[in-house]
Amino acid sequence: MASLNKALGIFVAALMLGAPAWAQQTLNKARVEVVPFSSLQKNIHPFQTDCRNILREPQVEWEQFEIVKFPEQSTLQLKISGELKENLDIRFWSRRILLYDKDKKALKPVILPLVNLPLKADTGKFLISLNIPENANFISVPLELFGDESFRYLFHVRGVNQEMKVQAMPVLDKVGKDFCSRDVMWVGAGLMGAAQKQDTSPIVTTLDLQSFTFDTLSFARRWNWKVDRTIRTSAYTSTFQFNNFLDVSGSQRLFDIKGEVAFTKRHWTYRNALFKVQYGYLAGGDFERRPYAYVASASSGGISTGQHISATVGGFAELFSHDKKWYTDVSLRLHPFYFGLDHTYSGIGISGELGFAHPLSYERSIGVYTYGTMFQGKHAGSDSKDTSDVFIFETHLEFRYGWLF
Repeated sequence: MASLNKALGIFVAALMLGAPAWAQQTLNKARVEVVPFSSLQKNIHPFQTDCRNILREPQVEWEQFEIVKFPEQSTLQLKISGELKENLDIRFWSRRILLYDKDKKALKPVILPLVNLPLKADTGKFLISLNIPENANFISVPLELFGDESFRYLFHVRGVNQEMKVQAMPVLDKVGKDFCSRDVMWVGAGLMGAAQKQDTSPIVTTLDLQSFTFDTLSFARRWNWKVDRTIRTSAYTSTFQFNNFLDVSGSQRLFDIKGEVAFTKRHWTYRNALFKVQYGYLAGGDFERRPYAYVASASSGGISTGQHISATVGGFAELFSHDKKWYTDVSLRLHPFYFGLDHTYSGIGISGELGFAHPLSYERSIGVYTYGTMFQGKHAGSDSKDTSDVFIFETHLEFRYGWLF
């Protein structure tokens, strides 16, 4: 018997205890204070939110915890009872039951032989019993409610030999939960560098045009449409300067507006030691108003603008650092065909974006973003002389301030 007590004699029961009532003495008991799962919202990445209702409360009724003493033994017994009100089972999610004495000194932990054994009866009721040493004053019990979803708690039992208190702390499991990206709005300002090469006709010449300006203004908005669908919109404007082009100098503003739907799936994730990645694909459209140069004669030229709409398809990835200090957004799009509103425009284009953001608080953020466009194709304006083969490369670098919703 002494060796059995020394080994802590762990006993787990689903509905009944073997000892008769007259052979035991209740020393202490307490109701359970349950900390809600919703309190964990502040512990996830600031750029993520619980759109899938992962942090809902499980339907369970916890009865009081009891500490029982058996006169024939030198150990105490902890009883945990309650009733599950939904289709869940209950089990230990760790084999280690941590113990501390009244001086907060760690005692030898209880090691459970099994952790996957369900402990619930068909009625939904459960009764769990653990033998613990007499000098244990603090007990940490890991219990999990599991089924289609899982809910982990770490029960802190304090003051075993005094005024006992029991608190159930919710725990996100080690592999993590899959949360959605939060709605976000950005405003930004920065610079643009652009190069535009045009091989013109019928007056044959090659134009190499460059522009470098510091007046880019941008706006971006993203919100969850459905659990796995996100609407993304963005717009920016900047100036393209034409300097000493056939005795013509001037500038024209370009405008770009994108709208698209981002598709993902709950299981489309990847993680490593540094970050978690959520990825998916994009489909939408892009409106652009862009200035062009044209050669009117051997010694004169002009500036015009063209407006067009293009379809966009592509993919994206969002990286959430585990330390919750960084968020990275990267996307790449293909523009396979164009529809000209006041000119013809044919070819293929590519656009992309890379951004790094740091949350200032739960509702504010700052970021550095770079994005750009490359196009190879043909342009034909309303004027017969406004025709050229075009190559465009455009890049932006800007600072952004964001609001998280």
